[in-house]
Amino acid sequence: SWFRNTSVVVVTLDSSEVYIIVSLSSRSDTQVIYIDPTTGALCYKGKLGYDVFSSQDEALDYVTNGSKWLCRTKTYARAILGYAALGSFGLLLVATRVTPSIPDLPGGGCVYTVTESQWIKVSLQNPQPQGKGEIKNVQELTELDIDGKHYFCETRDITRPFPSRMPLQQPDPEFVWNGWFSTPFKNIGLPLHCVILLQGFAECRSFGSLGQQEGIVALAARRSRLHPGTRYLARGLNSCFSTGNEVECEQLVWVPKRKGQSVPFNTYIWRRGTIPIWWGAELKITAAEAEIYVSDRDPYKGSAQYYQRLSERYDARNLDAFGGNQKKNALVPIVCINLLRYGEGKSESILVQHFEESMNHIRSTGKLPCTRVHLINYDWHASIKLKGEQQTIEGLWKLLKAPTVSIGICEGDYLPSRQRITDCRGEIIFNDDFEGAFCLRSHQNGVIRFNCADSLDRTNAASYFGSLQVFVEQCRRLGISLDSDLAFGYQSTSNYGGYIAPLPPGWEKRSDAVTGKTYYIDHNTRTTTWNHPCPDKPWKRFDMTFEEFKRSTILSPVSQLADLFLLAGDIHATLYTGSKAMHSQILNIFNEEAGKFKQFSAAQNMKITLQRRYKNAVVDSSRQKQLEMFLGLRLFKHLPSVPVQPLYVPSRESACLLKPVPHMLSSSDGGAGLLSFKRKDLIWVCPQAADVIELFIYLGEPCHVCQLLLTISHGADDSMFPSTVDVRTGCYLDRLNLVVEGASIPRCPNGTNMLIPLPGPISAEDTAVTGAGARLHSQDTSRLALLYDYEELEGGLDFLTRVVALTFYPSVSGTTPLTLGEVQRFLLKHVMIQLLVFIYHPVENSHALVMLSRLYRIPAMLAFGRFTMH
Repeated sequence: SWFRNTSVVVVTLDSSEVYIIVSLSSRSDTQVIYIDPTTGALCYKGKLGYDVFSSQDEALDYVTNGSKWLCRTKTYARAILGYAALGSFGLLLVATRVTPSIPDLPGGGCVYTVTESQWIKVSLQNPQPQGKGEIKNVQELTELDIDGKHYFCETRDITRPFPSRMPLQQPDPEFVWNGWFSTPFKNIGLPLHCVILLQGFAECRSFGSLGQQEGIVALAARRSRLHPGTRYLARGLNSCFSTGNEVECEQLVWVPKRKGQSVPFNTYIWRRGTIPIWWGAELKITAAEAEIYVSDRDPYKGSAQYYQRLSERYDARNLDAFGGNQKKNALVPIVCINLLRYGEGKSESILVQHFEESMNHIRSTGKLPCTRVHLINYDWHASIKLKGEQQTIEGLWKLLKAPTVSIGICEGDYLPSRQRITDCRGEIIFNDDFEGAFCLRSHQNGVIRFNCADSLDRTNAASYFGSLQVFVEQCRRLGISLDSDLAFGYQSTSNYGGYIAPLPPGWEKRSDAVTGKTYYIDHNTRTTTWNHPCPDKPWKRFDMTFEEFKRSTILSPVSQLADLFLLAGDIHATLYTGSKAMHSQILNIFNEEAGKFKQFSAAQNMKITLQRRYKNAVVDSSRQKQLEMFLGLRLFKHLPSVPVQPLYVPSRESACLLKPVPHMLSSSDGGAGLLSFKRKDLIWVCPQAADVIELFIYLGEPCHVCQLLLTISHGADDSMFPSTVDVRTGCYLDRLNLVVEGASIPRCPNGTNMLIPLPGPISAEDTAVTGAGARLHSQDTSRLALLYDYEELEGGLDFLTRVVALTFYPSVSGTTPLTLGEVQRFLLKHVMIQLLVFIYHPVENSHALVMLSRLYRIPAMLAFGRFTMH
């Protein structure tokens, strides 16, 4: 069958025009996307011969007019990761090199890791000036660490546990890191042209016994974007009910088969993240350890919602009814393995106490009737110090056995033909992303969650040893024996009280007609054997000591799994702290050369500790800003000149003035006429002695005001015009926040536009990006021009606006009257409103056009003062 890899060519012509030429692997044609040189908007009409061509060469020939001399630069890439127009620049992020880290998933599809990326900066002829701080922020965004830490799949949804029930274009937004950066491609009707980017780790290894490949194990770790940030800026819960450094991990094992054959597989899911309460740690340069503190104001707010989200994601109680081969579970278990130090005098003990109290609080609320949340404390460092590594691992296995067996794993087959789904005794999954169907015989119900203070080093080690036990069981159920020749009787079925293991998929048990002896048929390979393909007792290695496990197990697959965890641990640590993982030598404990790793571990750990301390103190704030900009969060702060939405069409009235506006001429409406947009000749002349002109505008619906646009229309020598303006916004007249003070209205040519950014709009995620809610002291004192960063405690930000107060100041106080024209309301497409205020000068007919665009939030009535307004 025909197949090609996705190819992207970014062409810059001598005229500075930029074209993006894309040939997707899922399509046979090529699309050309043009970047508007003024606004930076992506342009695509879908017309054959104009921006749709049969091949990449044909498209290139059209764009360059057949002359290579017209082309200034060409950048070749394998995928588009995002694009945004940011004032004077358009930023295009492409993956110039990718690695197939999981080449062939069951059912098809390749997971690629971005190994090299490039930011292409497109200069725009945008008249909107940007301050030095904003230009610096744009530059910092291009320094975000992408390579080796992000991955994608062009054909399958991999934001959910395998196999996903949802199609590619309906990903789980919790794990999509370029959602904001991919929006321009969705807006032009080409959503597939920008891949869905995940942050974390994805890689696989083949393994087998006796040198033969028998199976493939893949480890995928998806980092949540709901609480993004660095080590000391994103810990514990936030107002999105998510924890810092939250990761969903998945261990997928399958047996590769020839084309046309069913592919058996199974998966195991676990989570890792910081403790789900409101807490933080303040870094002190002079102290050896950071100071840990827990919020003294409702520290367990949102904990129940966090566990509720996990419960809904891992609830398989109704799914197992498909197969009818598992008893129905009454509850969804969520088991938290807490690895913190809890000895007397240990700095982490305060977290352990609050963790336990949060469990009691959740149970007392009754908000999780279908979920059983259980906490197991296991002081990892203290156990290693007291008992050594081997006994610490054995102790962990004893604690993990019951919850792991109870929660179970997901098992199934990929059926290459949907005609065979009638034979499936289980849940059937199929969609347009793959040809065949998945038959799931059993499901994992619930999840085990590991944590230490940072959800890094101890968490990675403990989750490895827990997943190792599951890996051996996954292999056993697929008919892959990891028993070595030194098993010392562990293969004997007689040791287990007559236990008879279930047969793998595609196997059948029969009796010989002559001798009556039992034999087994493998319909997958059309072979027979006298031996049971997997006679072992399930989960048998949970009961072994460390030495028994090591002697009875083929260690090469164990080493392959350890290699995956070592790489993944370094990725998570680098993303969160800027350095590799520490205390990783324990993952090599089954290696014959484990002693060599131990010799270098102490020095290596000290080096990493110093690296972390430096980066946390010096670089974290910059890395935090990069993450927020990449996710499209807090743009009102980092990129205030970037419009939230373009401006569109006029519609209806939605505001009123709250107090009369003084008028030099006789008037009976007190200014109500200012709000009419039926007439264009109204001139409202304010008294000459007035020092200021104030307009209190009540907006018809709750909103977020985000920008103020002045269009100056006066002569260059005219000094009799408003020279400055203040803007205040808020819910109530007596609680207005000053958001802009003394914004200058300079002398400039007729028709000049001046855009003044205002704080907003604010989304729930904007209020949840750092651990400010539990922070002792706010250390962010940065300010951008004309922007007042009046932040409250996290989750308490309130930019909801019903009242906008505009205060205009004349250049010379009290000497010349200022004149207002009508205030016009414009309803924009989707969710935007403009307020247009015309300001005239009676001599030169000068005026300024004031526009306030605002984003709807709650279309409901709001109490205002003593009155209720609609």
